[in-house]
Amino acid sequence: MEKIVLFLLLCKAVSPEKYHIEIHIFLYPGVQNSTDFAVTFTLEGFLLFYIDINGARVYQDWIYTLMKEKTHFWNSIIKECIDYKQVLTMDTINFNDPLLTSPGDVIIQQIIGCDWDNKADKVNGHIKYGNNGEDFIELDLKTKKWIAMNPKAEAVTKEWNDNPGDASYWQSYLEGVCLERLKMFLSFGKTHLSKKVLQNVFLLQKTPSSAVSCYSTGFFPNNGMMFWRGDGEEIHEGVKHGDILPNDDGSFQMSVDLEVPSIPPKEWGRYECVFELSGVQTKLITKLDKDKIRSNNSKNSIADDGRLTTKSMSVIAAMGGVIISSIFA
Repeated sequence: MEKIVLFLLLCKAVSPEKYHIEIHIFLYPGVQNSTDFAVTFTLEGFLLFYIDINGARVYQDWIYTLMKEKTHFWNSIIKECIDYKQVLTMDTINFNDPLLTSPGDVIIQQIIGCDWDNKADKVNGHIKYGNNGEDFIELDLKTKKWIAMNPKAEAVTKEWNDNPGDASYWQSYLEGVCLERLKMFLSFGKTHLSKKVLQNVFLLQKTPSSAVSCYSTGFFPNNGMMFWRGDGEEIHEGVKHGDILPNDDGSFQMSVDLEVPSIPPKEWGRYECVFELSGVQTKLITKLDKDKIRSNNSKNSIADDGRLTTKSMSVIAAMGGVIISSIFA
């Protein structure tokens, strides 16, 4: 299951007028010690729940309220997901040459997403397929044609395009079922999605010769921006940006590193880290100051008796959040 949950991707910013839901379906027969089929639902980048043959795992508290008040709606999603395994298996049976690919090598992913502009009351969507970590096929909704994103997919798309009813079905699904579910989830989770939480920023460094990492965790939503600047101007040389990653509690973390060994200590005062959260006017500005850096050798991290200080323990615990990797973009 961890192979599914840990894939999750970077996410779009929350907008008061546009909302996005995405369904990721995974099929990977032959992978040992793991289910061969799983589904995840995300709303505005938040993982809502995970489904496999053993049932569902919920990741947002408000989903439990939905399950209780909309039992039929919830049960229909579970049943549809489980039943869809056979459909996806048959649809993708020609994705890999059985003479060249062993079952354990096969990882197939389908992404179904729809975007709803509630002001204009318009919906757009997409259907994509991934094969062994590569883009494979996508549906052009304007032409209702399947497009090969990989030369290996050309034979499959030719076969699919000979049956135009499939493309029409998916267009109807996006405009109907997908939109219906997006609206239902929003009705229960919109309050959670609309909150904004701005957290503190820390400077971290492993060793005196390492880069200084400007790190923030616990912010919400996931549309934060962090950068280093010198003399008031954003800098790019010697800077490495990390991804925005989710924490287990639904908040997010991010970091941006600055290579400091090449910067003379007397010039450190010219540099500062800036963290912004969309919708929040306040910016968190942290000066590059040796006394503020937390490291294994810092007084901010280790007490005289060798025990971790309370501040250090909180930072280390925060840094132990979920780390995301992607198998399909």
